[in-house]
Amino acid sequence: MDIAGEAPMIATAMEFMARASSTSEVLTLNLTNLLILLVLKALIFGFGLFSVGGAGRSLDGPSVSQSELTGGMCFLMYTSGDEAKFDCMQRTVCEDPYLASDYLTAAKMWYKMHNMLKSIVPFSEKYSKIMYAVQEASEFGKQADAVCANKYSW
Repeated sequence: MDIAGEAPMIATAMEFMARASSTSEVLTLNLTNLLILLVLKALIFGFGLFSVGGAGRSLDGPSVSQSELTGGMCFLMYTSGDEAKFDCMQRTVCEDPYLASDYLTAAKMWYKMHNMLKSIVPFSEKYSKIMYAVQEASEFGKQADAVCANKYSW
C-alpha cells in the first residue's frame, strides 16, 4: 500500500517527524516561517469575520482541514531547506484551490504591507516564489479537467 498516494497528510507528517528526530538530517524549525503561517491564518480568520458580518467559521467541522495541515507542513519543510517540498505545496493547493485562494489573498496583503513598511514587515524573494507558485497551482486546480497528480507530486 502506497501511503503517499492514499494519505498525503500522514506521509508528510511522518516525514516531518522523521526529520525532526533524525540526527543525520535535522529539520530546523524556522520561527519566522512559522510566524508568517500564523499571521496569514489570523488574517484569513479576521477577513472572514469582518467580511461576512461576524458569522465566522462553522463549528460543525474541524477548525483546520487536512489540506491546511499538509500544505503547512510542506511549507515549513520547504522554507527550512527541503527544495523537494515545493511540488508538495503546489499539489496541496491544486487539490484544494478555493482554500488556497484565502491564503493567497492573505499573502498578497502581507506583500502590500511589506511594500508600504519595508523596514517593519519582512518579505523575502523565496516568499514571492511561493506566492506565484500557489497562484499558478490554484488556477490549474480550478480547471474542470485538472488532474493534479499528473502535474505535481507529493
